[in-house]
Amino acid sequence: MLENEILNEIDGTKLPEFLEDLVSMPSDDSEQEIVGYLVDRMEKLGAEYEITEVAPNRQNLTASIGEGEKSLILNSHMDTVPPGDMGNWQVPPLKLTKKGKDLIGLGACDAKGSLASMLTAFEFLARNAGLIHGRLILQAVCCEETGGRGTLAEVERGVIADAAIIGEPTSLVPMIGHKGALGVKLHVFGKAAHGSSPEKGINAISKMAGLIRSLDVLAEDISTRRDKVFGSGSLAVTQILGGRAANVIPDKCVIRLDRRLIPEDTVKDALDEISRLIDNEKSMDSSLAVSIEKVTDVEPCSISSDQPIIGVVMDSITQVTGVKREISGFTACCDMWCLVRGAGIPTMILGPGDLSMAHKANESISVDSLYEAAKIYSAIAMNYLNLGGEGF
Repeated sequence: MLENEILNEIDGTKLPEFLEDLVSMPSDDSEQEIVGYLVDRMEKLGAEYEITEVAPNRQNLTASIGEGEKSLILNSHMDTVPPGDMGNWQVPPLKLTKKGKDLIGLGACDAKGSLASMLTAFEFLARNAGLIHGRLILQAVCCEETGGRGTLAEVERGVIADAAIIGEPTSLVPMIGHKGALGVKLHVFGKAAHGSSPEKGINAISKMAGLIRSLDVLAEDISTRRDKVFGSGSLAVTQILGGRAANVIPDKCVIRLDRRLIPEDTVKDALDEISRLIDNEKSMDSSLAVSIEKVTDVEPCSISSDQPIIGVVMDSITQVTGVKREISGFTACCDMWCLVRGAGIPTMILGPGDLSMAHKANESISVDSLYEAAKIYSAIAMNYLNLGGEGF
């Protein structure tokens, strides 16, 4: 059984200052500064590490400590989305700002908070090497926000482990999978004409408006299809572009669809459903010309309930917090699918912060959750890598 006293050392670490360092380094299009920072910490720690070049200015850092038959990956991403409209930020996005018990800054929640807690756990266990009897692998990856290219690069390099934890904002609720995502562009083609003679053209925007109404009906139907762990899927129109001048009947209109998939869905089925809707609209309007373009796709991903890592994670959370938390499913996408499908590694998603804070101005995370996460990650590593995953 894990003794909480072992983890008291983590309370003395400067975890918020660590997160402050990470937030201060812009990483929406390059992780090099963070990688250099981590290299310095790994060298001071004496940990083995490697750097993987994924793309120009995009790198991963993989470090490891310990030896033994069992191995566990702690994976989180360094990149963030861009800050967006600076006028929406109450504080400078690259300067971590404390407000009460919360820390505000770009990436604080998604997912530099998870990374800071994982690194704190990794360094704690490196300083206390006798607490684990196995190999603990830390993956600080790039390009998660743009298709998981960083973690995929590690899969292509042949990463091997018995289990993995992906750090994402789950409010420290253990999650056994994530929804899938399908990104689609629909192009509606019309016929240009002078704005004074609309009857001589075919208005692509008007045609698209009718199509959007039908898509909204489909979205309502999709929202009723529920999974007991992951909730419902979704469909939303998220972007629209059309028209080339105020006095020209538009001959083209494009929309972007965001379709989220529960485990019962597949990308193919979701795409076929949209195609059938378009075919039905065409059958009622012979002048409707539409093309469909798949832009992105990630299949939903989950692991079976009998994987040993699930019990270890749940027990570790209870040992640290005194609270038993139920298994859930991540409503967004993350790099879990890369490790599960690409490398066959049973993987869970767990991290501090609330997903509702991600991808928005003034994203924040609580100081308490950072420390709690670092303790939980440490407990998971100790429990999983010792005595066949039964604790010590």
